Amino acid sequence: MYRSWSRADTQTWIRQLETRIADIDYYLAKSVKWCEDNNVLEDERVFACSMLTCIWVSNMRDEPISLYELLEILGLEELASEDKIYNLDSKLINVEHEELLRIASNLDIRF
Repeated sequence: MYRSWSRADTQTWIRQLETRIADIDYYLAKSVKWCEDNNVLEDERVFACSMLTCIWVSNMRDEPISLYELLEILGLEELASEDKIYNLDSKLINVEHEELLRIASNLDIRF
């Protein structure tokens, strides 16, 4: 049975969006601090930490995140040529945030 979208549905959706943004913002700030504290200063490595953090937060919230959304959050939406959904690799699903940052900062990233 189809139920029409209500004002309460819109309010719930907005609250969820606000908390998602707050969660991502919180963990991105932690990522930047972690990078500074651990002398991870190369743009590519900081970007890897930031990108994986966004994917990690979305995964923890059981919400999909697209490439365009990732790049938009990071202020790089002009780089998106195609859109696809990102999920964490099964090896990273239960990893704590700091461990995720250690892994991301050691990735061999090339643009």
